[in-house]
Amino acid sequence: MKKFAVIGLGNFGATVARELSKLDCKVTAIDVDKAKVQSLQDTADLAIIADVTDRDFLENLGVENYDCFIVSTGKDSHASILIALHLKELGAAQIIVKANSDDHAKILYKVGATEALIPEKQMAVRLSHSLGRANLIDQLPLTGDYYVAEVVPPDSFINKRLMDLQLRTKFHIQVIALKDSSTGEFEFAPGGEHMIKDKDILIILGKEKDIIKIKE
Repeated sequence: MKKFAVIGLGNFGATVARELSKLDCKVTAIDVDKAKVQSLQDTADLAIIADVTDRDFLENLGVENYDCFIVSTGKDSHASILIALHLKELGAAQIIVKANSDDHAKILYKVGATEALIPEKQMAVRLSHSLGRANLIDQLPLTGDYYVAEVVPPDSFINKRLMDLQLRTKFHIQVIALKDSSTGEFEFAPGGEHMIKDKDILIILGKEKDIIKIKE
């Protein structure tokens, strides 16, 4: 069972702690605010009131016993940078930090964060892409400029076999699954003989510039 420590229990941190607990992960929830810690006492395996910028506290916590630390200190960028630095020096395996800006993220990476997230920016990008492209439902960034995306097939795809669409050749993308919009069921690695239907949603892998080309 994976063991996580969530540092900072604002909306973001508290939500992460609750969701990890639902997934049967072991969660330690930490914040300097007593009320926030108490709100998670029945959810987390361990809820601690502490100032985590104190290196001694982290040493006593036993950083080596955790698979991942999630740090979310709100607008206090200095605190998150200091915590990330301490965790790195103490040998934390994975350090994920909520950043407030691109510059903040750059500093976090410099001091040892494994990943620096800017949730507001990432959600804004996803929403803009979804709204700006009528047939794009959602997309998830992978490494580099590759994405996994859910796409409603254009009318020109309907009643055609996957093999006849030549998606790899024409669009440089790969259909890795199909989702039935009426049932929510998935068909993974569909064969070339599959006939695209109105209710199909394409789950595709490719570069963003190529995914954009699949439109009416």
